[in-house]
Amino acid sequence: MNKTRIIVMSLALGLYTTTWAGGKPKKAFIPMDYSTCGYHASELSIPDVRNVVTVTKTQGDCSSRIQKAIDYVASMKADKNGHRGTILIGEGTFYLEQSLRISASGVVLRGMGKNKTRLVKKGFDREALIYIEGKNSLTKGDTIKVADQKLAAGSNKLTLASAAKVKAGDRIMILRPSTKEWIAALKCDDFGGGLDYTGWKPTDIDMLWNRTITSVEGNNITIDAPLTMTIDQLYGNASLITSYNKGEITECGVENMTIESAHNDWNPKDEDHCWDGVWMNYTSDCWVRRVDFKHFAGSAVNLQKQTRRTTVEDCVASEPVSEIGGWRRRVFLTRGEQNLFQRCVSKDGYHDLTLSYNATVKAH
Repeated sequence: MNKTRIIVMSLALGLYTTTWAGGKPKKAFIPMDYSTCGYHASELSIPDVRNVVTVTKTQGDCSSRIQKAIDYVASMKADKNGHRGTILIGEGTFYLEQSLRISASGVVLRGMGKNKTRLVKKGFDREALIYIEGKNSLTKGDTIKVADQKLAAGSNKLTLASAAKVKAGDRIMILRPSTKEWIAALKCDDFGGGLDYTGWKPTDIDMLWNRTITSVEGNNITIDAPLTMTIDQLYGNASLITSYNKGEITECGVENMTIESAHNDWNPKDEDHCWDGVWMNYTSDCWVRRVDFKHFAGSAVNLQKQTRRTTVEDCVASEPVSEIGGWRRRVFLTRGEQNLFQRCVSKDGYHDLTLSYNATVKAH
């Protein structure tokens, strides 16, 4: 396999809905609005956060020195924009025996440039080189029934049974359950083969959108980004939940460097090495930009389900080392919401851009 793919795909997805004109059904095309994808819903430019610590090259394992710098910056007070500061990693090759972990908002890792700063993860584990991860810590909230009988994908206006407990500016979640009836209607309850445990089960494909209310008029609310799947009460009652994850971290980034996984040079299918470049979860409004990735078996950038409004741009992934098969070489992977991939290049990937069922993403 020898191929290069530049991710220039525009997911300008549109969905058909049925309306009536003169008593006859008429199909209308509703384009999905992806303009709210990316860092701060693409309303703000990615910042150049000030350098506060510089790490220079030393011999041997550099992971503890860089991690101490990350932890130091994480202990600093954030400014009014939520930024604590940047760890500037100097020129040279930095070998790492341990993964690097960012677990506080406002922390940025920056190299001197793709051709100047190189991080190489050694070892036999199948972890990531850089983890950016908050916590799952939901606030207490109420559950309110969505009163609309049917809402088309792309809708950003909902009617509630009662809007007395919500107001503009509230962060909320909207749940569309995957019910037995819906699964049966799709004929996904049994995948055949005489095995009764195959097929989807209720709750397997639940959709949960994190949104902010922008306005309330009576029991009608408007949210800041559209729903990406149809809500139909025929297949179960959708709900608004007055809660959000207060444990997510924001304003973190990785930029201007090359990161690599060390591997057995004699084995082109070696898998006992670092699998992912940058791995994120429980995050929002973060970024990865101007980074080259080499030799990873899994993903260059792996955005998990609880990531949202992340921008990945101007990145190149090449020379993966792994077997060719499932769960491998999913180069740019997103399971989260409102994430933006632009001007990224994948060489010799298996699935160059991978979207989970619940991903709301834009790529070009």
